[in-house]
Amino acid sequence: MIKMAKVIRSGGMFFEDDVKIIDAELDCPVSVPELIPIFSRDELQILYNGHVYVVSKNLSDDKKIKVYTCTFGLEEIETPKTQEDQYFSANASSIDKINSDFIQRVVNGIDISSNVRTKAASQLGKELVDRITSVYEKITKPHSLVNVGKGLIAKVDDGSIFNMDMKGCERVLLLDKKLYELITLPEYLSVFQSSITPDFYKELQKACEKSTPEEISKMMTNNKDKVHRKVLPMARNKIWHSDKSSELYLDGTYFLPQYKKGYNELVETYKKLLERKIKIEAARSIKW
Repeated sequence: MIKMAKVIRSGGMFFEDDVKIIDAELDCPVSVPELIPIFSRDELQILYNGHVYVVSKNLSDDKKIKVYTCTFGLEEIETPKTQEDQYFSANASSIDKINSDFIQRVVNGIDISSNVRTKAASQLGKELVDRITSVYEKITKPHSLVNVGKGLIAKVDDGSIFNMDMKGCERVLLLDKKLYELITLPEYLSVFQSSITPDFYKELQKACEKSTPEEISKMMTNNKDKVHRKVLPMARNKIWHSDKSSELYLDGTYFLPQYKKGYNELVETYKKLLERKIKIEAARSIKW
């Protein structure tokens, strides 16, 4: 319930209890316009430190991906903020209708005399924003990976919903509606640490700083007596097994895409965050 001043007008008396916020409606879904930013592209994308990269025929030594026997460059496209701005602009009329419908559902008694109209609208809007923000704090945030590249690619702080509130997208590859975490070679090898002799494990970790996946694979083959025989093929072949092996190089670091899951959970979380923004903007634009 929103607190309002009592006023007298023709037809009777207006009480503070006449305007109510329907809490049950605050987190009810709204029809977020489709083709949302980031996740609506039907192509391989790499999300890294707030940047969005796609495959390009323009080769690059410092940003590249090898798929099967072909090598491509990685080209940065519009920032999440630019994509979000374009999304809200392109869907402005639909979002205006969503805003109006939301306010009509969530607030009862919007009929206030002109002498308290501005103050009441401001007060109600602020209360709504606070409650909406509180409700959407319950959104489950996926696990977030720490960025571990060489620091050559600065983090994008663009104020976008995606970069401010989405977690679990700091270094991932998206393809065919699947999510792959980008794991460094040292991170991958750490899983097999107990199956590698201590001295050779340290040697491998150090070599990963400058060596290619193919070189690390050969190093393991040449020292196979230092890796458990049952572990060697699995650990080595994931890193590199032939000319058909994939390879990803970004931020001065080689990464291994490791399948995590379908990305529907991330998409739904992002939609909820877009929904939150739409509702907050609706609350801030209340006019009587």
